[in-house]
Amino acid sequence: MSRIPPVEAASSTDEQKALFDAIHAQLGVVPNFLKVFAHSPAALRAFLGLHGIAGDGALDPQTRERIALA
Repeated sequence: MSRIPPVEAASSTDEQKALFDAIHAQLGVVPNFLKVFAHSPAALRAFLGLHGIAGDGALDPQTRERIALA
């Protein structure tokens, strides 16, 4: 099975670095799956936007976590 290598901070573009900095500021780390998303900064921005919208909903954090795990 092929794997897509994550984008590392050292070899990232300015746009990718800005996205990584925003993620790191919020989470404290940049998860590998988001580093893979960074191959397409537009896809990463879309994912982060969707994640932000989901966080503003009426569901409590435990329910959101259970949905994410499912």
